Amino acid sequence: MIRRNIFFILAALSIHSAPALSQINNPAYADYFLVGRFGEICTMCEAIVLCEAGDQATLYENIPEEGNFTLYHLQTRTFWSQVSTIWEWFISNFNSDSLASGHSRPVQVYKVDHTHWSGPHTLEAHISLDPATIVIGDATIDRVARRWLEKGSLQPIGFCQRLPLWEALDTIHLHPAEDNES
Repeated sequence: MIRRNIFFILAALSIHSAPALSQINNPAYADYFLVGRFGEICTMCEAIVLCEAGDQATLYENIPEEGNFTLYHLQTRTFWSQVSTIWEWFISNFNSDSLASGHSRPVQVYKVDHTHWSGPHTLEAHISLDPATIVIGDATIDRVARRWLEKGSLQPIGFCQRLPLWEALDTIHLHPAEDNES
């Protein structure tokens, strides 16, 4: 009897709740940087982002052998951050603001100066849909224009791109940093 009542309550709620428009299905977020098949970045997904100073975006197939750039290795979400996604997705059935405000996750930052690698320095990244940004330390990435900006002034530094994860991780492991710091 109790099981049947719970079933009817859940069925009624699902019929009467407004359909949630998930991030990936919402046309407003279709052109955002790091939007993938599983939403903005799934809880267990990682991403490698290369940001390089300059006025024009360059595209690399993997991490260049040398140059001046910053690598951001966005890590999987922490345990409690992952737990919060259950609540976020439940609430999104009634109000999608919690999804738009984003989430935080750890990120390892590597700075490359010609062939010298420094890092990783562990920071926290805040990824949001509204505003469409990724904020890491003193930098902000505009998720629409893929611009790399100074956090406070939003003055342009350069451009960012996502790299293939496994190839980028292989390259990172080949370059031991000289000043590791957590």
